[in-house]
Amino acid sequence: MTTMIEPAAIRPSPSGLAKATLGAGVAAAAILTLFVLPAEYNIDPTGAGAALGLKGMVARAPEKPAAAPAGDTVSATPTRQTIERKTAWREDEMTITLPPHSGQEIKAHMAKDDSFIFRWTASGGPVKAEMHGEVEHAAEGQFTDYWKDMASTGGQGDFTAPFEGRHGWYFRNKGEAPVKITVKTEGFYKDLFQPHE
Repeated sequence: MTTMIEPAAIRPSPSGLAKATLGAGVAAAAILTLFVLPAEYNIDPTGAGAALGLKGMVARAPEKPAAAPAGDTVSATPTRQTIERKTAWREDEMTITLPPHSGQEIKAHMAKDDSFIFRWTASGGPVKAEMHGEVEHAAEGQFTDYWKDMASTGGQGDFTAPFEGRHGWYFRNKGEAPVKITVKTEGFYKDLFQPHE
């Protein structure tokens, strides 16, 4: 006759069960803090998400582009009509010397939507520099300001004419020594010149 012996049932003690539950809670909190929050919500309180390359991994739906203001036409893809320029390409460099407490302009004749990139520098001290434009034969004091620095030794950027006219800079030397200003432009515009008051 064969006798079957039943194994004793394993019953965890209350303290063992409490320790296992506490351990699982700590592990879950660590996983949440170290992995889930940085990857899904871009929240990285420990810095571990950034170190592991997890920060900001959540896939987001592409943002809808902002609606254009009423009356504006927005073209998502450039076309020949939006790219091509009728004005000839040119490059210019002009240098002027400003005596103490004097000012002078350097301008370009431009059609609407003509554009150039520019860089200007001042050697000998900072100058007041105003970038602005006006229509041809504008009344005294009638112009549109684009950029103004009260004391600068240089600037650079790209500019597109918002209207047909003369666009450029007024430089004023407020110091006691002469200052040399050099302006370099290249792009689509008619000329670079010094207006004579």
